[in-house]
Amino acid sequence: MADSPTPNRSPRTAPGSGAARAGHRTPTRWRQAAYAALFVLLALTAVQCARLGLAGLFVQTAQREIDRSTAVALYPGMAAFPVRMPGTRAIRDATHYFSNSLEYTADNPWALEGMGTLNLASMRISRTPRQALDVTRTARLRFRQALQQRPTSPFLWANLALSKLYLDEPDEELLTALRYADALGPWEPSVQQTVLFVGLATWQSLDAELRAALVRSLERGALRNRQKMFEIAKSYRRFDLVCAIRKYEDIAGPACAKAAATAVSGEPIRQGFRR
Repeated sequence: MADSPTPNRSPRTAPGSGAARAGHRTPTRWRQAAYAALFVLLALTAVQCARLGLAGLFVQTAQREIDRSTAVALYPGMAAFPVRMPGTRAIRDATHYFSNSLEYTADNPWALEGMGTLNLASMRISRTPRQALDVTRTARLRFRQALQQRPTSPFLWANLALSKLYLDEPDEELLTALRYADALGPWEPSVQQTVLFVGLATWQSLDAELRAALVRSLERGALRNRQKMFEIAKSYRRFDLVCAIRKYEDIAGPACAKAAATAVSGEPIRQGFRR
């Protein structure tokens, strides 16, 4: 009898061959999905980096505009407190650049701080009380927003305290801002000046600890910005504080002698002790 032909089995019908191919395809699909997800992540990261870079560039450009036109001036109607006063055109141009920066990163703390500072500058040159009030409130808001991103910045805390002083808000937030500004920037001249200016204006609201911190700031200020610190204390007639510190003797001597003579004549005056 002839042998029966053995039926040919197609590889496609071999047991388990389809499952094996499916098993090979599944890892490949997962890898492709992972590569796609990684590509999207890298693309988003690149876009974010570009946005941050542009936001930073606008901040730098705005700062250059401010520095180019800034001069030291005294704000009329307030105590002798030296402030940086950019010109009107610089305020307009810098505001434009800061606004562009915030369009790329809405919570950019440097842009928010710059806008808040420009708001205070606008308040100082405003001739409309309502407008001055509005821009000062805006400055306070922007300093608060910036502090959410940079809570360790003494300049932001000092500016927050200053804006609240201009708004006549000697509350706990102002006192907290003074404490943080003094603690985080004890050797920063601009912080020392602002802390002293705001602290003397709100002296009656300060507790003993904060008053002592203010005196220590006045002492430290004698090392780098003595004349400015003295002028601020003098504008509040706080000779008892400045005349009690030997480092101020050569510039405060005549004023202290006059204050002492006035006290002898019977006019009330605060007294201090030399340190």
